[in-house]
Amino acid sequence: MPGLVENKPRFRTVQQFEADYAPAKFSQYESTRTGMRVVVVDRKGPKVNGYFALATEIHDDSGAPHTLEHLCFMGSRSYKYKGVLDRLATRAYSNTNAWTATDHTAYTLDTAGWDGFAQILPVYLEHVLLPTLTDEGCYTEVHHIDGTGKDAGVVYSEMQGVQNTQGELMELQARRLLYPEGNGFRYETGGMMEQLRVLTADRIRAFHKDMYQPKNLCLVITGEVDHDNLLSILDKFEDSIVDAMPPLDAPFKRPWVDSGPTLPLSKTIIDTVEFPEDDESTGEILIGFFGPKCNDILNGQPFARP
Repeated sequence: MPGLVENKPRFRTVQQFEADYAPAKFSQYESTRTGMRVVVVDRKGPKVNGYFALATEIHDDSGAPHTLEHLCFMGSRSYKYKGVLDRLATRAYSNTNAWTATDHTAYTLDTAGWDGFAQILPVYLEHVLLPTLTDEGCYTEVHHIDGTGKDAGVVYSEMQGVQNTQGELMELQARRLLYPEGNGFRYETGGMMEQLRVLTADRIRAFHKDMYQPKNLCLVITGEVDHDNLLSILDKFEDSIVDAMPPLDAPFKRPWVDSGPTLPLSKTIIDTVEFPEDDESTGEILIGFFGPKCNDILNGQPFARP
């Protein structure tokens, strides 16, 4: 009779340590199958908070990162309809949200207790890694022409409200002057209205395929967490998606890490940005420059906001 083969754990422990500045213990795990990373911060409290972050980089103003963030809530391979995730989260005393930044996209899950978090986690992750991304969802959520002949769409309306404000116009022009073409910091990841009008579902799908891979995903979870239960849930979740994920050794250009360096400015630039305003008696000045590296805390402290 052949012996029983014990399944080896698919998540290895990278490091564990206790902080000396707070009552918290840090644990880092990594999947040997997909490369997904998990960071758990054990701390006492009634809530469990999750931040599911992906490094995202784009070299145009299409708004693909921002629109994709919205479309991930429109359904997944096993839960095909919009609103299913939010309904399940509400029943488990949970709240979901997300944001798109220049260098990353993050999805959040806040839950009262571990049990509800554990219940929603695999459903949420499937929405992130295997969203439906239908043509119809893109049409209604991103941009369309309504019955009165006006531009509409959740993402389009959101950007319409901020694109031509004084602050946004100045910040965008500053980025255009500081960063050359081909540098991800130069572009508006939320999308410019003129490009959102022509953005296609295929472009969003291509961006998802490039960026939304388990090896580019890090789960940060804080609260009172059952580690064994968490890794078991993630192991089973990977079983359910492995057929749709690229192999761990497949070629992958890591956003920002594998991108070219930002060159220093060769000269001082002074520019004027016009913006729509009834009152022409006031204006605003923005001064932009390259500071120290983000992990240089000592030299970066003088530039921090008060």
